[in-house]
Amino acid sequence: MNNQKINHLAIWVLAILVQPLPMLWYNKIFFGIRWMELNKLVEEDFADASMLNLLWAFAAAVAMGYIMAYMFRAMNVTKAVDGLKWAFVLWFGLLFLELSTQNAFTLRPFELTLLDTIIVLLKYEIIAVGVILWKKKQKA
Repeated sequence: MNNQKINHLAIWVLAILVQPLPMLWYNKIFFGIRWMELNKLVEEDFADASMLNLLWAFAAAVAMGYIMAYMFRAMNVTKAVDGLKWAFVLWFGLLFLELSTQNAFTLRPFELTLLDTIIVLLKYEIIAVGVILWKKKQKA
């Protein structure tokens, strides 16, 4: 097993950096209007949105950073391209397949599955590359 230290600062900074991505993704300029149509939502539905949702999203990003860091260390993943591959494998195997199956059984459109999962893939890929490239300095 690799003795590379986990860079805690990198994980927390990466978690902060990926937070604006969903806000852009679900913005009216990109996919927000279509996403709302597919979910049968209107703007008024978001009037009582809680700050807890943002805290939950941040906590999830921190958790994913630590999961990737520990997994990559255990697997001795040291190249960014390998991190991208493994982030895709995590996304596809653990998120996309499961969510697409659930959405199929609940009769949600496949387009909605794509909108909801591709943004997560982008976040996973950024976190994976960041965790690998932002190495913690070893004390001499």
